[in-house]
Amino acid sequence: MCGYAGIIYTPSSVYSLNSNFKEKFYSNAAKLKHRGNEPMRKVELENILLTHFRLSFLDVKSNIQPMLSKNKKWVIVFNGEIYNHNIIRKKITAEQGYQFATKTDTETLLEGFLNYGLEIKKYIEGEYSIVICSTDASEMIAMRDPFGVKPLFLALEDVPTNAFTVAKESYVFKTKSIQFASEMKGLVIDKKWDREGFLRQFVGLYEPIRTPFQNIIQLPQNSFLYAKKQNDHYVVKLQLTKAPIRSSQVEKEPSHNEIYGEFSKSLHKAVEHRMLSELELGVYLSGGIDSKAVAFEAAQYNLKHKPKQNIQSFTISFQHDEYSESTEALSFAKKMCLTPHIWKVSDENLSYSYKIAVYHSENVQPYTNGAGKWWLSRFAGQHVKGVLTGDGADELFCGYPSFRYASWWKFALHNRPEKNVFDKINTLPIGNNWRDTVYLKKFASNEKDPWAAGSSAEGSGEDFIDSLKLWGIPHPLFGQIRTITYALMGSEEGLKWLTEQKESIVSWFSFGLQKDEEFLIDPNNSLILWQNYFCKTHLPVQVLNWVGDRMEMANTIEGRTPYLSKEMAHIAAKLKDNLLIRGFEDKSILRRSYQKKLGQLSAMVPKKQFGAPFLFNDNSIKTYQEKIIAKANETKLFETKNALNLFEFMRAEHLKKKTAPHTLAHLNAAYQTLICFTEVDDSIIKGIIPERDFDLEEKVIRNQKII
Repeated sequence: MCGYAGIIYTPSSVYSLNSNFKEKFYSNAAKLKHRGNEPMRKVELENILLTHFRLSFLDVKSNIQPMLSKNKKWVIVFNGEIYNHNIIRKKITAEQGYQFATKTDTETLLEGFLNYGLEIKKYIEGEYSIVICSTDASEMIAMRDPFGVKPLFLALEDVPTNAFTVAKESYVFKTKSIQFASEMKGLVIDKKWDREGFLRQFVGLYEPIRTPFQNIIQLPQNSFLYAKKQNDHYVVKLQLTKAPIRSSQVEKEPSHNEIYGEFSKSLHKAVEHRMLSELELGVYLSGGIDSKAVAFEAAQYNLKHKPKQNIQSFTISFQHDEYSESTEALSFAKKMCLTPHIWKVSDENLSYSYKIAVYHSENVQPYTNGAGKWWLSRFAGQHVKGVLTGDGADELFCGYPSFRYASWWKFALHNRPEKNVFDKINTLPIGNNWRDTVYLKKFASNEKDPWAAGSSAEGSGEDFIDSLKLWGIPHPLFGQIRTITYALMGSEEGLKWLTEQKESIVSWFSFGLQKDEEFLIDPNNSLILWQNYFCKTHLPVQVLNWVGDRMEMANTIEGRTPYLSKEMAHIAAKLKDNLLIRGFEDKSILRRSYQKKLGQLSAMVPKKQFGAPFLFNDNSIKTYQEKIIAKANETKLFETKNALNLFEFMRAEHLKKKTAPHTLAHLNAAYQTLICFTEVDDSIIKGIIPERDFDLEEKVIRNQKII
């Protein structure tokens, strides 16, 4: 895995006319040096600048990027791994007679594109972001992997980002320059807030294209961009893949034993592919089924191919027991003969890493677990340069509480005779049927601390009812979004703003599925709609950023994601709801496919959210508040009076005691997001890179008890 930055521009671009542009470009590109362990390499052509930082796992000596084609007409920069590239290069050699000069997947991609064009995307299996330019600056192609594991950001000259708010299969536009980078900090464009993009990200309405910054977008997962020069500008087409995460019409359901067998074989194959490396790889290990299944398959691979080398596992625990899974992880590691490493991180150390994590993430969001993931990758990097992760299992196979909640909504309304969902809830209001309170009694009522449990909804059904009335879709996190929106904007302006988001929300909810109202409001479709939306928005924008690629690459360590493989995507696409959530059992297919391999207790252990505590307390609220108010006045993104109202609430213990647990968690999340906003403003807008205390970091690592 690597990092890169580049630009392709016309002679009339503002960058072509700027005398110190190249100096500024290379200065910004240097901010990505953490993504590689080798010096920056450059290619400078007429109207093209390219840089690359390399973290190599294959053909370590000769995989040099940026890489020119043999005919010198094309150049590529690439971040990721293509696990089946040997198969593709054999195909190219057999069909075209091409003789490869290196053993690298970079050369395979470049020659694959030259021989098959954009069709090459159909053949490759891996995690990647790719940019290929013609050396005369007349054409550019960019591609990103099916789930968005590897990031790719684009800065577009004079192209407003609100053009990408509503989901479309393709967007066509003109621009005089296209910048691209693995992280936004690597873009030479001046970073300025885009208020609408900021508000959407702040309240949790994540978008797969638009960002919180003006003229900056991210290439969405499973898409490609093609630009061709015409006169003094580029005509650009951004093409999205419309396929949903699962089909709403499964033609033939296999027997459960068949699908369990197919599932475990597919995960085994995905892990086997991701063990391809000239360097040692480890695994992240929590107490949950996701990482256990990956660790099991990795151990099986080593047993066959490297019998003298145990897999190293890496686990983080926290000062608060409700966030820790170290006991279960250690027990499993010993059972599987892994070499376990377990580190405990204090709240003080989380506060230290939070600013650094936010700088690398570039996201405005309420979560703090990325600060823990930063430490985990920092620790793991002392032993290996790559790890297999459990990322994607919760999204593809429905492991989050919100998925159970969506499944319950279908269950609660199933036997009500009315056809229309509004008739169902109006004839017999929610709460008057025994089915209505099942979720509440089983989960939500037992969650004294919803934040620690990873729960964002009380479970009364109000989220679905209110989101159906406002947006015409069943959104299980509507209450959280509304609470945070009102805290930031006030109830009157907040309601108006939420109403205005309908077209965008519905377009991404239904993207790849049916758009008609009857389909969208049908409770039987609530789970597939939410999963489809989550995998196209939250997964690539938030999850794979904050606890995925960005936290690993911050410490120059590569994360590999077996669940986000073609094999597992093929499995997920043909599953019905009952193979994902069975009653109260989430990720049912994963648990039941591995219960014999791992043991009943290991496979069926309840999901424990990978979380971390809020990183503020009563003593620090005033300090943060002064900074929040100053930045609110400066940026004009939100009114200071609303921030002050939230501040007063945070200091009023008597009010917090009277507030329902989920609502309190949402308000705490709103305040944590305000803190995050100040850090993003400092680090990304103003370019103030958080200071590192390397002596402290080494001391923390040395003082840990390695088990």
